[in-house]
Amino acid sequence: MATRGEAIVREAGDGDAARIAELATQLGYASTDAEILSRLVLIRGRTDASVFVAEQQGDVCGWIMVMSTFSLTGPAGAEIAGLVVDEAVRGQGIGKRLAIAAADWARAQGRAELRVRSNTIRESAHRFYEREGFSRIKTQVLFGKPV
Repeated sequence: MATRGEAIVREAGDGDAARIAELATQLGYASTDAEILSRLVLIRGRTDASVFVAEQQGDVCGWIMVMSTFSLTGPAGAEIAGLVVDEAVRGQGIGKRLAIAAADWARAQGRAELRVRSNTIRESAHRFYEREGFSRIKTQVLFGKPV
């Protein structure tokens, strides 16, 4: 059984969908169990993306998604597409373990750099990423359009 600060990191499975949905909602992205399950199935069928969960005392307490990125203007890399640790257990090193899992995955995919985008209002997340060795590259505006 894991104690405070200890967490097991493993690939996410279908049985994790409900807890991942709860944590995504904590992050501000309301999701249903069914939505997360369908996305997990889609991601699991790919070789260029993965989802890992952190489990502490038998409970999923965090997750991270990492994916390959490609560009004509630079080398292939990897990007964290989401990271959340349950607010009840933040500050125990769980986010660090998840970030290490993402970096390990990126290295195994032959990627030389791992990036993450973080909303400008998430100042505590910015401090976390900087503590973990990420450097600020630029500030930008993200646009979206239904297709």
